[in-house]
Amino acid sequence: MKKRHFILFVTLVGTGLLALLASCDKEFNPRDKYKDVTIVYCLVNPVDTFHYVRIHKAFLGPEDVLVMAQNPDSSLYPVEDLDVRVFEVALGGSSTKLKVDTITILSKDTLGYFYAPKQRMYRFEKIFAKSDEAYRPEGIIKIEVENKKTGKIVYAETSLVNSFSVKSPQKGYPLNLRPDQFSSKFEWSNAKNGRIYDVFYTMRYREGREKDGYNVYTKKSLVWHMGSHSAGKVGDGTTAENFLYNPGAFYAQIVREISSDESLWRSPYKEVEVAIWCGSEDLYYYHNINKPSSGISQERPEYTNLKTKIYSEELGAYQELEYEAFGLFSSRIVQYISLNISEDMVMKHLPATERQFIKRAVYED
Repeated sequence: MKKRHFILFVTLVGTGLLALLASCDKEFNPRDKYKDVTIVYCLVNPVDTFHYVRIHKAFLGPEDVLVMAQNPDSSLYPVEDLDVRVFEVALGGSSTKLKVDTITILSKDTLGYFYAPKQRMYRFEKIFAKSDEAYRPEGIIKIEVENKKTGKIVYAETSLVNSFSVKSPQKGYPLNLRPDQFSSKFEWSNAKNGRIYDVFYTMRYREGREKDGYNVYTKKSLVWHMGSHSAGKVGDGTTAENFLYNPGAFYAQIVREISSDESLWRSPYKEVEVAIWCGSEDLYYYHNINKPSSGISQERPEYTNLKTKIYSEELGAYQELEYEAFGLFSSRIVQYISLNISEDMVMKHLPATERQFIKRAVYED
C-alpha cells in the first residue's frame, strides 16, 4: 500500500488558548495561583499513514502575553511530564494501543503570535485498510494525555469519517465556470460519520514575460474556496448531498489576487483539481462556534470535546474536572476530483476578466 504522509498543523488563535490569555474578567490577576490547562488538537485522516497531535498548556504571567508566546517554554510541557496514549477501539470493543512518539517539525509559519518555525508534535502511525479504493474504518480512536506530575488525564475519542463518492461532476468532466453564473452545484454521497464539507478549486497556470517568449515561464496556482456545506445530520453513507456554489466568485477572486501586468502572458493547464474535505460532527460544532461573528456581540462559548479526570484517593475513583482542557480531537477526510477546464473558459471567459488574466490563451495539457 502506498503510504501518504501529511502533517496537520492547527494554529491556536482565537480559541481556548487566547481566551485564557486575554480574559475579560475584571478580577483577572496574572499572579493568581497557577492552574494547569491543557490544549490538544488533532484531526485524524484515515488516508494518512502518520497522524499528528498538538499538545500545549495555557499560560499566564506578569509579562506581555505576546512576548511570552514567543518562548516555547511558556507553551510546552516538559516531554518527560506527559504520557500520551492512543488506542484504536473496534466495534466489538477490543482495544489496540498504538505507538506514539515525538517529532519536531520545522515548517511552522513565522507569521503569528507563537514561536516558530520549530514545533514539537506527538505522532502515531496507523494505516487504515481500504476496499475498492475507499477508506471505511469502523472503529473509533481514543486519546489520553496524562500529566505524570499531577495525575490529571485529558481524554477524548472520535469516530472516523469514511470515504465518499462524488456523483457530479465526474472525473475528467469539462467544468465551465462562467462569470455571469450565480449558482451551480456538485453532488456526492454523504460520508459516514461526516457532517461538514469544505470545497476548494485549484487552477494551475503558467506565467511568463512577453519579451522572454513562451518557453520561459513560472508555474503558479490560484486556490478558490468554493464554499462550505453542512449536512442536516451525521452522514450514514447513503444520502446524496447537493452543494451550491457561485461560479462568478471565481472571477472576482482573480481580479482581487492577480495583478494586471501588460508585460505578462498567463496560460492555464488543462487539468484543474477540486478537493472536498469532510469533517466529523465535532469539527462541525467547532467550526460553527469559532467562525467570525455576524452580530455586535463577540462573546461565544468555548467548544471542546476534551474531558479531564483525576484519581481521587478519598473517593477511590476518578473525578471529572471542568475547564482544564480545551481543543479538538476529531476526524476528517478528503476526496480529490481531477476535472478539465473548459475551452470556453480558456478562450472567452478568462481573457475577458477585468485585468486580462490570460493575454495569450493556450490550451495546455
